[in-house]
Amino acid sequence: MKPYLFILFLIISFSSFPQEKENSKIINELKAKIATSEKGEKLKWMDSLIPLIEFNEDHQYTNYIQEAVKLALEIDSVSSATNNTADFIYYNNYILGDPKRGLQIFKEFEGKEKNCKNLKAITNFYIYGSDSYFHLKDAEHSLALLQIALEYAEKSKEKGRIATVLARTGFVKLDEGKFAEASQSLQQARKLFMEVKDTLNILGINNSLSILYSQNKFYKEAQDIRDESIEISKKVAGNPQLFVLYYNTAADYREQGNDVKRIEYLKLMKTEFEKTPEYNIFEGLVVSEFVIAYAETDSLELAESYYSKLKNNEAILEKGNNREFFLEASKQISFARKNYQAAISYGLEHLELKKKQSSFVEIYNAENFLAKVYRAIGNKEKENEHLVSYYKIKDSISSIKNVQALTYYQTIFETEKRDLKIQAQESNIALLDEKNKVKNQWLLFGGLGSLGLFGFVWVVRSRNFARNRQKLQERFTKDLLKTQENERARIASELHDSVGQKLLMIKNALVSKETESKAEVDLVGETIKEVREMSHSLHPFQFEKLGLVTSLKNMVEAFQKNSNVFYSEEIELQDGLIDKEKEIYIFRMLQEAITNVEKHAAAKACNLTAETTKHGVIFTLRDNGKGFNPDDMTTHGLGMKTLKERASFIGATLDIKSKIGKGTTLTLNIPSA
Repeated sequence: MKPYLFILFLIISFSSFPQEKENSKIINELKAKIATSEKGEKLKWMDSLIPLIEFNEDHQYTNYIQEAVKLALEIDSVSSATNNTADFIYYNNYILGDPKRGLQIFKEFEGKEKNCKNLKAITNFYIYGSDSYFHLKDAEHSLALLQIALEYAEKSKEKGRIATVLARTGFVKLDEGKFAEASQSLQQARKLFMEVKDTLNILGINNSLSILYSQNKFYKEAQDIRDESIEISKKVAGNPQLFVLYYNTAADYREQGNDVKRIEYLKLMKTEFEKTPEYNIFEGLVVSEFVIAYAETDSLELAESYYSKLKNNEAILEKGNNREFFLEASKQISFARKNYQAAISYGLEHLELKKKQSSFVEIYNAENFLAKVYRAIGNKEKENEHLVSYYKIKDSISSIKNVQALTYYQTIFETEKRDLKIQAQESNIALLDEKNKVKNQWLLFGGLGSLGLFGFVWVVRSRNFARNRQKLQERFTKDLLKTQENERARIASELHDSVGQKLLMIKNALVSKETESKAEVDLVGETIKEVREMSHSLHPFQFEKLGLVTSLKNMVEAFQKNSNVFYSEEIELQDGLIDKEKEIYIFRMLQEAITNVEKHAAAKACNLTAETTKHGVIFTLRDNGKGFNPDDMTTHGLGMKTLKERASFIGATLDIKSKIGKGTTLTLNIPSA
């Protein structure tokens, strides 16, 4: 599991367990009463003692909680048994770092909780059981238990508890790379936490969303959310979120190559982390992050000083997940020392550990590290082996569908404040309506003429309000189209400039191998071709430089080369007739229209023309295909709706005429600039 997500799980879980300071006198008195009582009375004293000694083995926490569960089941106190079992699962998952033991406790008790009347206890039982599966990388069972937990939370009708389950669901899906689904669950949880004014958990959700955006390279959006959360966190006494926010900010700067900012935030993280009771548990993570940061920035002396703390403190290495942190620190400092064989040894062990955890992002980072080491020692074969694995995993988890879906949910998040403002305006208008109703009642007694006058004013205002709402909706649609087009351009650029170039490097490396494999070279070459075609379909290459006319001609030529339909064009336009900002939308509409011809028209020929008039430019696309009935609403799919929305967006008119068996003519009229 990713370290930042593991810490986030831990901290949000801790926030559900406010700790009370130990009172030795009360504890000793309760222990004495437990020793001299039986059955129900004994259980009562145990239930009072356990919260006071929570997670403290100096007071034999494990012995008391196990005995309490056993006694509760003997006297049929299922609620007490379920509540204590849930806490014990949590203790093993997080405090001891032993989710296998946590899952064992869950399975041993499973089925006994059915008659529990305490909805909070039974919800927590399934939540912490889900956590055990999550830490053991079994997302399927984790989500299944969260679904059961959600059912019990909804029965309790407590919004905070429902939100907690939805947040956990979002964490699991985020770890699985299901970014759009994760965003949806987190947004739902955030809304509920806002309704109950739970500041700490709102900050936790914001932190999760920032992680989600960071994993998809939306660093600005991630930092905007995080900066806001940091300012709020500073004002909340004892807030456990602050050091996680600093840690994730440092992680983002590492990805962006800004080492100065990265180390600055690591220092802030360490200062905050040392204030928390969890520091001893995760000291290995904190120390290893400094080792890695200084090793990667050629500050070997500083890296060595932190690394000695790891090597000289075996207790740190034995705690929970600290082994994986130690491995990463060891491989990085070995590479900095130019001890490449040690770097490979640690790197391979770290990679195997990540493969067992199915931490895909960290797997491809581990593959990339090994490729870097083999490059340093001149082993091209091994370097290419790990590079291929690196790009294969990276590209698969950064699929276009995931990013496009994420962009949609990001748009929802960015417009949330605006939506709230609109709701506030509607509330104010509703309040004014109520006041006017009272006034109208008074005016009714003063004369029907005055009532008519105010009725007229009310109607006019209602129409204005409806008109304003329509404008807001149109503005939102325009913003969404702009966001979509910008995202298409960004993804196309990354495919062409980043992925395409790296595939070309791999191809060149394969060609230069002594034992040349033609099949491998051909496969990579074909992949490069597909990436370029995909990039061009998302956003026409050098559109801004080539302009609309050349891009349209190239598009028609590309369709002609790859189709049995005869495509032709007659497009000769002067520059300046169409606004530059409209050109991409015109291209996109005509691209969609020709794609529809290719898919649905069964045509033999298709022609695109452009005609200049004194009022603007008219594009006409004709095909001799099977046509359709424009009056049949079942033929008006999402593509037709998108065409009309884009035309409306740029102030153009779109007309489609078709008859069955007579082909189809699409006319797009663009007003002059």
